[in-house]
Amino acid sequence: MENISLYRKYRPHNFDNLVGQDHIKTTLINAIKGGNVSHAYLFTGPRGTGKTSTARLVAKALTCKNLLDGFEPCGECDFCSDISEGRLIDLIEIDAASNRGIDEVRDLKEKINFAPTRAKVKIYIVDEVHMMTKEAFNALLKTLEEPPHHAYFILATTEVHKIPETIISRCQRFDFKRISIRALMTRLSFIAQKEEIEAEDGALEMISKYVDGGLRDAIGLLEQLTVEKKLSASYVQDILGVSDSSMLTAFFNAIMARDTKESLNVINELHSQGSDLKQFSHEFMDFVRTKMLQSIINEENEIAGRYLKIIEIFQEAHQKLESSIPQLPLEIAAIQTTGTFKDVNEGQGEVSNGIEKEEAIKKENVKKDRAEDAKSAEDLSSLPLTIDSLMGNWPRVVERIKTAPLRMSLMSGKPLKVEGINVVVEFDTIFHKDKVMEHSNRTELEETITRLFNSPVKMSAAMKAIELKPVVEEQSDDIEKVLEIFGGGEVVG
Repeated sequence: MENISLYRKYRPHNFDNLVGQDHIKTTLINAIKGGNVSHAYLFTGPRGTGKTSTARLVAKALTCKNLLDGFEPCGECDFCSDISEGRLIDLIEIDAASNRGIDEVRDLKEKINFAPTRAKVKIYIVDEVHMMTKEAFNALLKTLEEPPHHAYFILATTEVHKIPETIISRCQRFDFKRISIRALMTRLSFIAQKEEIEAEDGALEMISKYVDGGLRDAIGLLEQLTVEKKLSASYVQDILGVSDSSMLTAFFNAIMARDTKESLNVINELHSQGSDLKQFSHEFMDFVRTKMLQSIINEENEIAGRYLKIIEIFQEAHQKLESSIPQLPLEIAAIQTTGTFKDVNEGQGEVSNGIEKEEAIKKENVKKDRAEDAKSAEDLSSLPLTIDSLMGNWPRVVERIKTAPLRMSLMSGKPLKVEGINVVVEFDTIFHKDKVMEHSNRTELEETITRLFNSPVKMSAAMKAIELKPVVEEQSDDIEKVLEIFGGGEVVG
């Protein structure tokens, strides 16, 4: 007996089984009942949300001998069975990713005028249609403008923005939504019961959250992670690297309490457990987003504003989680959001009110900064800006930087080249390089060097060339201070 995957086995065979797309289901059912099925549909949306399955349901409705209630395929006639098993010759499914050229479309145009072989109609399902070439789209356009009365086209894509407007305008468009976590859990629970799988609710919830609204992926994971008809939450957590809800709560509480030490402890515990930090970051932002939306509904604008700032900072960190030190972007985000970072060089006190007070503190320190810079400038303004003078005074430059994350990134860099007003700084990691080159950070660094040397500069950054070095015998004071902040460790050359 053929071993059929769970996804194929539980693919919807009628509109009643179509999950999470009620807005599309209702419109299509009304069109089928009224005999007003369009000759060209465009199904768009994320992968695994039912585009191809819905296209096959439309094909069944157009060919079924015994429609139930005027719209529902019977599932028993020859045409329904042949479509389910991929045998109906009048249903042509085309993968545009591998049949994307004009020759394939010309072949389609030549054959489309031939009458159907068995059914009353011919249905063409073109998957990933955005992969077609420009010439192929032009050829397809002429067919869509004047299709034969027996021909129906259903185009499916995950990237509708790549499809020409001329094609879109000739189709009836349906946008498939990501399926809700609740709907995914309900469907997975149904399948688990049918397959006699002992699945814990926590396991189904983790899978449903992990797949980002895709039912196909959810069913695939249900099948892959089931061991001897059992599916436990702990096993799913270990395999997928998703975070325990208690860790999310602990991290959130630490951030809201501005407890820098505890937030860093949670991050490093996750890292030591082998958790997927990018997945954790995604889950945390979603967690805070839910809190933020609830605060907006309750008109708690002040706390909603803080939630928004937290999301913005972690969104930036999320995009940089390919760092050579995996947990570093999250650690920096935690420090920024807790707002209790102590100045490494000057021993300044805590920023007691965290994020909300950051701008106020910057303004209060402007006069002090200028006074300090003026004093330093007395010593440096007479020096020409060269690679030697900048290298020799680099610690003083870093010392004058007031943005803590920028200062930490500069500690890992050093001047590489000075040519006129152009200054190049090299870094060991992409994360620090990108951090320094962010507009606000680059501007602060340029202004600091300009004030100290009384010379305008334009900053750029480069990656340090990879080379083998002997073991470093001593570490700079700046690096030692950073290691103290992040829990120690060795510097490997």
